[in-house]
Amino acid sequence: MHADPGAQKALLQIAELDKQAAQLRHRKATLPGNVELKELATRRARLGEQIVAVQTRISDAEVDQARVESDLTPARARLERNRKTIDEGKIGAKALRAMIDETDHLLGRISNLEDQELDVMQIVEDATADRDRLTTERAQVEDEMRGLLATRDVKAREVDAELTGLETRRSVQVGKLPADLVALYERIAARSGTGAAELRGRRCGGCGLELDNTELKRIASASADEVVTCEECGRILVR
Repeated sequence: MHADPGAQKALLQIAELDKQAAQLRHRKATLPGNVELKELATRRARLGEQIVAVQTRISDAEVDQARVESDLTPARARLERNRKTIDEGKIGAKALRAMIDETDHLLGRISNLEDQELDVMQIVEDATADRDRLTTERAQVEDEMRGLLATRDVKAREVDAELTGLETRRSVQVGKLPADLVALYERIAARSGTGAAELRGRRCGGCGLELDNTELKRIASASADEVVTCEECGRILVR
């Protein structure tokens, strides 16, 4: 390919703009707060999992509590009826003895169920306290994340504004160059970051490697408008 030497030199300006844009994109990706935000997001997710686990424990305990209460209600009602019947003394001795035995059994069952109910209520109380504590902690993490995001977004918008300015300048420069030369540059830049570099003595300004004597002689013998590239990195070498 052949292109006016002036157009080839203009590629160095585009390469410099591309280099600056890459630095800005890196700065945006590594803005202060990104690491902290990632850590906080991990912490928030972990807290969310813990809250779900605690809520499951509460739900299970509430089911157990409802079961115990459903067993207690008829047992207490039966005990009350038995006591009333015993107090009235209107049944025979044999039936009275059986009812007293049943009443003693009911008292033991009710006592056992009440102990279960107290245990379940304690589980619900403790788990609810854990859930409330974890929920508060997650809210604090989210507040911290919002603060960091606000600060980071301001800086990100500043970087974006600089990138927009570079892209505008680049478009103006590209518009002045031959389409085939720009196409070649873009293909190389797609894999190397920049598509052109200055030949500085024996060294490519892109990859930094020295050219051997054979390559240097080939470039020296090429016409001024011939587009030559670095054998190592593939960039257009601007002489």
